[in-house]
Amino acid sequence: MQMMDKARLCPGMILGQDVYNFANQIVVKKGTVLDERTITKLHRFEIPQFMIKEEVLSVQEANTYHKSSYSERIQNSPEFKRFQENYDIEVLQFQNMLTCVIEKNQEIDCEALYHQVVLLLKDTGNTINAFDMVQNLRHYDDSTYAHSMNVGLLCNVFADWLGFDEEDKKKLTVAGILHDIGKTRIPLDIIQKPSSLSEEEYQIIKKHTEYGFAILTENKLDYHIRYTALQHHERNDGSGYPLGLVDDHIDEFAKIVSIVDVYDAMTSPRVYRGPMCPFDVIQLFEEEGFRKYDSAYILTFLKRIAESYLNEQVRLSDGRIGKLVFINVHALSRPVVMVGDQVVDLQKEKHLHIREIL
Repeated sequence: MQMMDKARLCPGMILGQDVYNFANQIVVKKGTVLDERTITKLHRFEIPQFMIKEEVLSVQEANTYHKSSYSERIQNSPEFKRFQENYDIEVLQFQNMLTCVIEKNQEIDCEALYHQVVLLLKDTGNTINAFDMVQNLRHYDDSTYAHSMNVGLLCNVFADWLGFDEEDKKKLTVAGILHDIGKTRIPLDIIQKPSSLSEEEYQIIKKHTEYGFAILTENKLDYHIRYTALQHHERNDGSGYPLGLVDDHIDEFAKIVSIVDVYDAMTSPRVYRGPMCPFDVIQLFEEEGFRKYDSAYILTFLKRIAESYLNEQVRLSDGRIGKLVFINVHALSRPVVMVGDQVVDLQKEKHLHIREIL
């Protein structure tokens, strides 16, 4: 039995503790053999380490994953290769900019940050393609800079879905890019620590929200951008930090960025798996997200993602292949699939789920 940092969890490990949600309900039972979906669920909790009993898979087995044909199709496209090349350049430029801000007191150039996102989105069409491309980027070891760029990109698309005007769209995009800027004031030996964090170290990491607010206030940035850095870990039910705020006490932009922040963390490729099936991600949000996140924002976000895969070929958990033909608005993760002449309503067929997009 040992404590394991959640970043090091792999399929095959056996959970040595019951995991409870904010309402004190067990959501993952002691003795559960971890798989990809369970690990992703555990990543959503503000718990730095979990008790692990033992590993039942070899390292080689744990590091092997199946890459879907949909994912391969995206990664082999000229658009993705161009996006990947430009993305690498923009992330490096973003890192250099923040280094100058922190070490040389250089002013934050919000126009330049926004321009970086606009240029990258030219390769995606500024649609759900941006989500597909971000989700299929190669592993960046959870780089703060890459994650921040992802959140900015996806916030830009989300702003369109919400009908934001150009000014608010720009503010939300920059708020997404800068939401984790406070991590630049956290010691690297803690940010990059390969082993379990101590409780003291975890409390230090949580300070990034306050550090970010201070940095952005010093730079006299917009109210929403500053408060997004401070409040993007707050949750509507009061379970977040640093202040445990609820509902209307949380800035609207922070509520939006918090959804995208968690989505990117959940879908980022891991050493033991490729990108997650979007409907697995939607289901994880549905299980608890409607209490933790603003219902209007989370429903719009998940509905637009689900609808973007209409008419795509999918593989069901029983191996059958069909076409996704209808989205159940009350169960977004369980759409209707046509398999030949048969209608399969996943809202009724609870034993089935979508395994992958083809």
